[in-house]
Amino acid sequence: MARKSSSLSKTFVWILLALLIVGLAGFGATNLGGRVNKIGNVGDEEILVTQYLRALQNEMRSASVQFGSPITFQQAQMFGIQQQALSRLVSEKTLDSEAQRMGISVGDETVRDQLLGIMAFQGIDGVFDRSAYSFSLENAGLKEPEFEAELRDETARSLLQKAIVTGNIMPGVYAEKTLEYLSEERSIAFVTLIESDLPAPLSGPTNVDLKTFYDANIADFSLPESKAITLAKLTPDMILGEIEVDDDDLSALYEKNIGTYKKPERRLVERLSFLDMASAVDAKQRLVSNETDFETLVRERGLELADIDMGDVSQEALNAAGEAVFALNPGDISAPLKSDLGPALFRVNGILAAQETTLEEASEELKSQLAADKARRMIDAEIARIEDLLAAGATLEDLSQETDMSLESIVYYNGVEADIAAYSAFRQAANSISESDFPEVIRLSDGGILAMRLDEIIAERPQDFETVRIGLEQAWKDDALSQALALAADEKIAAVKSGETLEAQGGIFQAHSDFRRDGFLPDTPPLVVSRAFELTLEDIDKIEGASEIYIVQLKGIKPGDTGTEIAANVKTRISEQLNQSLSNDIFQIYMSQVQQRATVAINEQSLNAVHNSFQ
Repeated sequence: MARKSSSLSKTFVWILLALLIVGLAGFGATNLGGRVNKIGNVGDEEILVTQYLRALQNEMRSASVQFGSPITFQQAQMFGIQQQALSRLVSEKTLDSEAQRMGISVGDETVRDQLLGIMAFQGIDGVFDRSAYSFSLENAGLKEPEFEAELRDETARSLLQKAIVTGNIMPGVYAEKTLEYLSEERSIAFVTLIESDLPAPLSGPTNVDLKTFYDANIADFSLPESKAITLAKLTPDMILGEIEVDDDDLSALYEKNIGTYKKPERRLVERLSFLDMASAVDAKQRLVSNETDFETLVRERGLELADIDMGDVSQEALNAAGEAVFALNPGDISAPLKSDLGPALFRVNGILAAQETTLEEASEELKSQLAADKARRMIDAEIARIEDLLAAGATLEDLSQETDMSLESIVYYNGVEADIAAYSAFRQAANSISESDFPEVIRLSDGGILAMRLDEIIAERPQDFETVRIGLEQAWKDDALSQALALAADEKIAAVKSGETLEAQGGIFQAHSDFRRDGFLPDTPPLVVSRAFELTLEDIDKIEGASEIYIVQLKGIKPGDTGTEIAANVKTRISEQLNQSLSNDIFQIYMSQVQQRATVAINEQSLNAVHNSFQ
């Protein structure tokens, strides 16, 4: 009997272990170190995690260059950069799927030619260098077969995309009519009336006036349907006062970011590279003899100034050319010098003096960084305990007693002015929360956390009369002024139609001849110009502004210039833009249809795992 019991016990243990293994097989499936290697599919084309990571990192680098400083993943999320990266990748995979379906591909020779033409893989002699090729791919975390496969796919995508967008021509009449529309000129006159132009000043509102206006416009003074929410939160700012920063940590952070606080003297430099020294010498001689200028040399190479701009660089960054370049004055162009990209001419556009911020000067900033970082780590360390408390049935009130979290209440609706509403994570959770939801830990962008509970849904309701009285008085005055100005404008329009001139009606008079619809009038709403181009000859109308009104009269219409050489050039550009617009529309329609047929599927759990790796 004892043996049987022991046997059953062992069997039970093995069953438990088997179940545990099965359970753990899925654990970490959303972890980058686990089994997941893709975040979705477009048809049969997989979107790999590594591809999305590279796309996201490239988008973040581009954004960092645009903003002038590195951005965090949280900042990237605020600007929707992760969505841009995913959309771009989905578009590429859509074309890959369609190219595969249509049997479009390129041969090894084409891939070889593409490889040989990539400058990053060329040596100083401009010829493909296998060592440079292997080194570049290794730095990018790519293997040769993987890169060559992506290059093959990219070339096939380009062929398909080119086939879609090439040869789409809008009928010529579109360009002709657009040119006529844009080049038409009109002569207009208008008068601006303001409060001081009224026959009598406006009187202030009485309580009866305000109450009547309040009742008539009750929707403007009502709050939308709202949610009464109780929340417990803990943010780094709440515990910063408890944190002490060690001087050694302060010094270590200063040294870690020494490049930020100690910047050597730098130059704003452009570098124009050549295939050989003879070409560089010839270019320099042409500059010295005034046969050409630097900008022309750049264009001759098929480049723009932006392509050769190195930004601000230190002498060390220029390697062997550094000493000679730093001896130049702004505007000077160097003799041919050796560089990482071969012989080159350098032009200096500016000198940036060395900058140094001492540890003492940077200490307050560094203390804030260290304290905030330590506060975030302390909050992270508390999350597991708080989650355990919630799982055990603790209320938000219990959390405020047993942890450092503080209890708050808010009546939430879109647009409410409250500190907690500045967090996008809170707004997203508050918009979707229901009374059946249990509180759970929500991470905030600054490293803080919160948990919330929906107490009640409050129906739309008017705000208290006295609470909105100040805003009500201003709204009444604005409405009264608008009505008074409109009445005065109607009287003056009637006078003009009866034979008087617009100029004689008072107010601020202006007249403009040969004015185009894309013209600009200072301190005048664009609606005035657009309305003038809708009127018929000698017609007159009024346009309301913020605290003024405009009386506009059309005095003349002149057909635009459509027969000169300048007009012909404009028409050509219009045709090109219309053709490009048509191609873009056709391409978007095509992509939409292909995606519907191929089916786009994104695994949000895997996507979130990738995003968590950036935290």
